[in-house]
Amino acid sequence: MILVFGGTTEGKKVASILDELNISYYYSTKTKVPFSGKGIPMNGALTKDRIEMFCAGNHIKAIINASHPFAEQLHGTLSKINTKIPLIRFEREFLKRRKHQLVHYVNSFDEAVLFFKEKNFESLLALSGVQTIEKLIAYWKDHTTWFRILDRDSSREIVTKANFPFANIIYGYPQNKDEEEELFTQLNPSVVFTKESGVNGKLEQKIEAAIKVNIPIVILKKPLVSNRYLCVNSKEELTAILMNTIE
Repeated sequence: MILVFGGTTEGKKVASILDELNISYYYSTKTKVPFSGKGIPMNGALTKDRIEMFCAGNHIKAIINASHPFAEQLHGTLSKINTKIPLIRFEREFLKRRKHQLVHYVNSFDEAVLFFKEKNFESLLALSGVQTIEKLIAYWKDHTTWFRILDRDSSREIVTKANFPFANIIYGYPQNKDEEEELFTQLNPSVVFTKESGVNGKLEQKIEAAIKVNIPIVILKKPLVSNRYLCVNSKEELTAILMNTIE
């Protein structure tokens, strides 16, 4: 039995691979999401101790972390569990970082806010997700800011808790270059902020759109993961590890 942490495009890909290999698995997500794989879905945040108990009680032979690149709490928790079973990180594809006068990378939210203020940006379009509203409060409490978030009740609860104005909420997913360009032109923010979310997060489309309309884009670098993980990003690599693991 395998324990998969998903809720992402990568998670669905891992589930599909396991289905094809006819390997039994649990598919864990923080919140309940639609799931059509052959595995056993489960949801809810898990502590280090609960993960260890679950693995021991369910004869887990490997853990595959296919969660979002910025699920830092989960990445850290899994890297600290006391077990000798393989810990695999199934990663999405990331392109080489762009070198352009309008493209800037930062290491933290605090660094991003400092950059916004140093450059005297008067308005911000944040494509970084609802969880980042609280992290950017030092900027948006004094400057016009829009956040694009998923159209979910759980997201609206976070907006309400942060006391962020719903008038400046945009619902939607990452779009192609032309659609992003249209949004950037319509709002005309001083700067766009997003995460280094890789190919699946359509980062390249956001960058190209920002360059096209001549708006600076600030990108939060993806966090590093523990060297305890066996990092793979292809079906072939994952299959090879699993075949050795479940023998």
